[in-house]
Amino acid sequence: MKSIKYLVAAALVLGLASPVMAQDVNYKDMLSPIAESLKDNPDMDAKALKDLTKDYKKNFKKDPKALVALGNALMLSKQYDAATEIANMAIAKNKNFGDAYILLGDIAASKDDGGNAAMWYQQAMKLDPTNPTGYMNYASVYRKVSPEESEKAMAELKKNCPDFPVEAETANNFYLSGKYDKAVEYFDQADKNSLSEYYLMEYALSTYLTNKKEQSFELTKFGISKFPSDATYYRIGMWDAVDLKKFDEALNNANVILREDSIKKTAKDYEYYGLALKGAKRFDEAVSAFQKSFELDGKDFKPYQHIAETYTEMGQEDKALEHNQKYMEQNPDATPSDYKKMADIYVAKTKKADKANKREAYQKVIDVYSKMADKYPSINYWAYFNIGDEAFRLEDIDEVATEYYQKTIDLLKDKQDKDANEISSYKNANFGLGYILWANKKLDEAKPYFEEVIKLDPENKIAKQALGLDQPAE
Repeated sequence: MKSIKYLVAAALVLGLASPVMAQDVNYKDMLSPIAESLKDNPDMDAKALKDLTKDYKKNFKKDPKALVALGNALMLSKQYDAATEIANMAIAKNKNFGDAYILLGDIAASKDDGGNAAMWYQQAMKLDPTNPTGYMNYASVYRKVSPEESEKAMAELKKNCPDFPVEAETANNFYLSGKYDKAVEYFDQADKNSLSEYYLMEYALSTYLTNKKEQSFELTKFGISKFPSDATYYRIGMWDAVDLKKFDEALNNANVILREDSIKKTAKDYEYYGLALKGAKRFDEAVSAFQKSFELDGKDFKPYQHIAETYTEMGQEDKALEHNQKYMEQNPDATPSDYKKMADIYVAKTKKADKANKREAYQKVIDVYSKMADKYPSINYWAYFNIGDEAFRLEDIDEVATEYYQKTIDLLKDKQDKDANEISSYKNANFGLGYILWANKKLDEAKPYFEEVIKLDPENKIAKQALGLDQPAE
């Protein structure tokens, strides 16, 4: 529950400047030097504390708002016993004064006592149902342990305080608990024009993280128009634009980030700047940007892979392999996608080999996918399928395509309850092998494979034609 303490503390800092203290200039003026003294001497002993607050309590002993304001100042200085005493004084004057129960809840939260914090916040909700803070703090306690309970509290707030921006607050709760899909659901219900700078940023980032890139990109443009000095909107917009292949717009955002001296540059800034440059076919500049990214974060080797991909697009496969090898050597947890990217470089080299040497060149592709199959045996069928499929596209090495399509089929044919990826690989391996046989006028051998295709894809035109089920038009 440690996180509760810091969340509540931030709210309290705002609370000290809120209407609680603005109600009466007298107690505000009188509280100011007390708060300063507590700030300068937070470990003040009980006697000094009593002397410091004596006149204030005497003057405002009948004013629960003024008492709670003092209690908040005491709590921020970790004078929890004194703050609790003040909260109880306020309750004695008005048992329905929600801010006093909220103060007790905040004290418990600051001591990492989530259970008692929730209990006091719930009491505030019950006795002062039009006070939004009780609901919001209660929801904060349950943000991670029970997002559903948090959501229920915010729904109750909506019922009792219909003019309060509940949707935005509920969305914020889900954002802070990492429930980005639910955050988007509630932000979508809020008026984006009334969202604060921070909440609008949460909205844009939540849509980005839930792969709603177009919506996220539009939100960043809206954010830039409202808060042009906030670099976060340019950053998220740059990520969106790169993923959406809107490279000119990605570069516009990147240029704002990189030219402004007030914005601290990060490795990720240069990484995405490089991706935008690569997408715009400005390859040499992209390589420089990726190198700068690595300089800023030497523990992240992803820029080496980006450089390799850039050199591949430039047709410089040897340089691409050099940088990809650096990436793989420093990445013991290489993913299947990483292996595929390395294999793609060897595929590009194979395309340049003459017909007599193509099979030998392609052996490197086989080696990479075979390593992947060994490391990830649960998807070895996919590795073999890729070997066969790339060979099929390259032509001149149909014997390799035939061998590895058949390996894929053998692994999956008798497997029960195939998932979507397995079904796709199985169907396409049958299609590829059937097509090779059919093209070589071995229709009888091709038929069993096309029949498997028809079972999974009844409208496959080539399979139907090969099997005589769909005669081509004259």
